Amino acid sequence: MVDSTLPMLGRLLGAVLIVGGPALWGGCDTVPAPDRDQRRPSVANLQITPDSVHESDLSEGEIVDSLAQVTVDLSARATDPDGTVARVAFLFEPSSNPRGTLSGTLSELSEEGRYGGRLELSIPLRDEIYTLRVFAVDDDSLSGNQVTGQFRFVPSDTSEAGGNALRMQMHRRPDDL
Repeated sequence: MVDSTLPMLGRLLGAVLIVGGPALWGGCDTVPAPDRDQRRPSVANLQITPDSVHESDLSEGEIVDSLAQVTVDLSARATDPDGTVARVAFLFEPSSNPRGTLSGTLSELSEEGRYGGRLELSIPLRDEIYTLRVFAVDDDSLSGNQVTGQFRFVPSDTSEAGGNALRMQMHRRPDDL
């Protein structure tokens, strides 16, 4: 009985594949290739105010637990030649710990494509240069160039008191813990 069942199942499976196979494979839809002519958004004219702060310029109330409370305004112009800018994002990275970044998005300030925001920072009282990176993403989810700028904090002395990371709105990577 087993000897006659296997050849019969084989013939049945073969018939299904011969008749149904082309119908199954022929019925697949294809996904169109993305339009290669799409243009990416562009960011320019980054402004950081102030671009540096010296500890001696701060009042006693602006120093809390060995951290300087600093406000930084930033703005940039973002455009998309073939669509709409969906968002303008920034990264604020300390040079001593590039993984300790502060990130967020900038608000649209004008119809002319100016985006900006105010960062309320708590930064360690040490000589540190922070890199600010700004880029745009358009309505096609394409990102364009990035512009970079720098912000520097200069302590009154070189003791480098304080912590080693930003405290406000910190986004750490899992492997950083």
